[in-house]
Amino acid sequence: MRIILQFALVLGILYQPLHACRLWAVCVKSGHSISTLPPEERLIILDELTSFYYQSETMQNGWALLGYNQANSDSVTPIYRSESPATEDSIMYWNSVSTLIDEDNHTIGIGHLRLATSGTNAIPNPHPFMFYEDAQSYSLVHNGTVNKDILYNLITNNGTDISWLIDHEPQTFGGGSWQDDGWSNVVDSDLLMLYIMQNIDASANILIGLETVLTNLVNEGVPLSQLNIIFSNGTNLYIFGGNNGLSIAESAEHYAIMTLPPVNEYLDWLGIANGEMVVINENGVSYYQDFASTESDAPHILAPELFKMYPAYPNPFNGSVTISMDGATNETIDFSIYSLVGELVYNTIMTGPNIGRVEIQWNAKSTKNKTVSSGTYFVRMSTSALLETQKILFIK
Repeated sequence: MRIILQFALVLGILYQPLHACRLWAVCVKSGHSISTLPPEERLIILDELTSFYYQSETMQNGWALLGYNQANSDSVTPIYRSESPATEDSIMYWNSVSTLIDEDNHTIGIGHLRLATSGTNAIPNPHPFMFYEDAQSYSLVHNGTVNKDILYNLITNNGTDISWLIDHEPQTFGGGSWQDDGWSNVVDSDLLMLYIMQNIDASANILIGLETVLTNLVNEGVPLSQLNIIFSNGTNLYIFGGNNGLSIAESAEHYAIMTLPPVNEYLDWLGIANGEMVVINENGVSYYQDFASTESDAPHILAPELFKMYPAYPNPFNGSVTISMDGATNETIDFSIYSLVGELVYNTIMTGPNIGRVEIQWNAKSTKNKTVSSGTYFVRMSTSALLETQKILFIK
């Protein structure tokens, strides 16, 4: 009997990924939009979305694509939400792919294939979930199932304060009040989005808000395998999940994230670690191991002030150079590059807190997106109390 139970458990684990939502996202590197990428890079993204298309055949409750551009992050809406698999809605799917890749200077793209596990299958496809505040458009796509009662109790402090849900009502899609019959139409991912935004509002910090939410859910017994998410504010992608719940790849000019990546020669895909948070933007990647901690209610990102910058590579360089930093600080980090005569040629700010590995790729272009001259440059990373510098050599 024990062998049968063990076999059933293994079968369940193997079966689960075949019957779960699928996620996809892309973020281009600095100086590009998707539409301005070199042809070979656009073909790689098209290959990802072609694989996504065929995966939709078993995702019976719809698909959606969303695009962000840097010039307009206010009131962003999905390019299209469909209630059918993409393979049954191919014209709209490929038209939406064309819009994402060819139009509007998108810098971030997000996709979702839906297989409903909460709410009702009859409701319109609600993914990705959107939240608008302070001229920002926040989005969430989620693969997993979270008990709605757990989310309700966390949002309302066990029912003692429902003000957040009164002010930001969950969608019921015409099914009545969420406090009554409409509750059966509420989707767990909608409540998850509202809980995330409640904590971002309370902390005024996206990372701290996400850490609070995910830690609390883990402490409530929600498995990490049910918390595979891609969250975005239009500038960053926040990727979290269980072991290999999402995979990440880097090309010369973009980063890609998928639940089930294609097998090809274009990219090397690496699954995220269990409970790992990965933050991606145009300037690089930050890794946060064991992001959702069950050991303490105190956020582990409130760490001692320290960081170390590693030697840039390649150095000398003639295309782009990668600068890595490890450390922990609650402050913003100022990343600057100066010429030999002390002229500031490039600058970006990494909003705190910052913890773990951060990689920044510089393509030898100034803040004004102009290619700099050959020569020696100085890299400077600093907070109010910490400073690291190094020398790099650009050769055309």
